[in-house]
Amino acid sequence: MNKPREIVESALLVALAVALFLASYVLPVVGMVFAFLCPAPLVVLGLRHSLTRAFLGLGVASILVTLFAGISGALFFVLSFGILGVGLGYLSRRYKNSIEIILYGVLISLGGKLVLMVILAKLTGVNPFDVRPDEMMAVIDKVASIYKEMGMSKETLNTARSQMEATISMIPKIFPALLIMASAVDCFLSYVISRTVLYRLGSNELPPIRPFARWSFPKSVFWVFILSGVLSFMGLSGTFPEIFLRIGLNLRLLSSGLLMLQGLSVFWFYLSYKNVKKVIRWILVGMVMLFPLLTQIALILGIIDMWLDLRSRIGR
Repeated sequence: MNKPREIVESALLVALAVALFLASYVLPVVGMVFAFLCPAPLVVLGLRHSLTRAFLGLGVASILVTLFAGISGALFFVLSFGILGVGLGYLSRRYKNSIEIILYGVLISLGGKLVLMVILAKLTGVNPFDVRPDEMMAVIDKVASIYKEMGMSKETLNTARSQMEATISMIPKIFPALLIMASAVDCFLSYVISRTVLYRLGSNELPPIRPFARWSFPKSVFWVFILSGVLSFMGLSGTFPEIFLRIGLNLRLLSSGLLMLQGLSVFWFYLSYKNVKKVIRWILVGMVMLFPLLTQIALILGIIDMWLDLRSRIGR
């Protein structure tokens, strides 16, 4: 690619990334769609140009965003979308395996979010890892008042209030796991959308992702799941520091999420084998994810498949 063409392409990609971000920043509902599209131009930028030029383009984009959305908007753009997009593009030139690209992409996304949180904590004085009790009670009281206005009975309201208190009190403890999961979803969606855009443009520069029916994880995930239970028990015993409980809860959330995904993958494989229509498959998988009992069954199915490889036995 000659230099004038490189400069023009880089400028167009930067302008498109800024336009998509500003659309997501301004539009309240449909803006979420633009937010997921935002990294795609930056992925192409990192994929087709040198890392230096890609970061130079990101710097220009951040200046443009600052003019329209201020410094806070620019920080959000760079640390949430910018470095992830450029990073995925760069990683796609170095690695030919989508798993490796996404894995390192998750680390980039997580790093960006951590830096953003540290900066926002310094600017606002709010620590997401330490939610104050008075703030929690204010949220619970607000939600409870809405339920009361809807005509909920006193007994049901008290039960709902207890559940909300338990849930909100858990959030600071499992916040690291939630942050990792958010980074994984963010990176995965950015990769899928970017690959789809490139494919529509007639390019196959991003490696394909393994079909969902064939997803599987190493057996070490199961041992992490067991370790999480041991650490949680130690933390609850009162003999060991509370940090054991926090680590256990976070490891449990992450490992159980992966085991559930593997179980859903087995379920999807079985439905595909039975030639169930894709729309019906999505509905059934959605039902599994909505009902806790079915979610636990999917988790158990994932554990069984991890050791017995159920998919190789289906159809024998």
